[in-house]
Amino acid sequence: MTQEIKRKLTRQSLIDKGYELINMYGYHAISIDRIINEVGLTKGAFYYHFENKHHFVEAIIQERIAKEIHSEFIEPINKHGNPLFIMEDLLQDKLIKDKSLAQSLGSPLTNFIVELSHEPNDYDLQIQLKEILDQWKVALINLLYRGIDEGYLNRHINTEPVAEFIINSLEGVRTLKRMANDKTIFYNYIEQFKNYMDTLKISQEDNGIKRYQLVS
Repeated sequence: MTQEIKRKLTRQSLIDKGYELINMYGYHAISIDRIINEVGLTKGAFYYHFENKHHFVEAIIQERIAKEIHSEFIEPINKHGNPLFIMEDLLQDKLIKDKSLAQSLGSPLTNFIVELSHEPNDYDLQIQLKEILDQWKVALINLLYRGIDEGYLNRHINTEPVAEFIINSLEGVRTLKRMANDKTIFYNYIEQFKNYMDTLKISQEDNGIKRYQLVS
């Protein structure tokens, strides 16, 4: 194994452990000493890769949270088809079929937003988290526009509030899972989510031409 590969593995182990510990215990409860002790490294190894805790958390946001939101919640909806079915499949995959221990952490995105929301010195980290939310919202708006354009959804939908509601409700139920012992909360959520999505369906009377510019 080359030194370059070892350095990359060391950096990744620090990021992964920091991601796990901050999600479990919070930003302020976790020190650099705690992180390096957990992975069996020295402070020298930490500071070789990261200038400080702020820089370290920035790496976690970009290399774990942003990538996970993109792969788990944005890529799966970047497709054509009925948005109701696309979203239902997504919820089944991420809430019901997913058996990873990560579910017990709730929503990492929301966890980090809460932890950093009152940190005046970490405003740029707050901006990065907001950018992740904005990218997710744009992907949902585009999904809704495609649904309207392809005749699945009512053309009178106000897409931005709908996209925000979807994100807020999904992040909320994922966060509440931290206190739940089973997935009943997810089953109940999906049932009510489907009822809400049904209200967005195109009416029989609405057969007009629907063309929209997607959001970039």
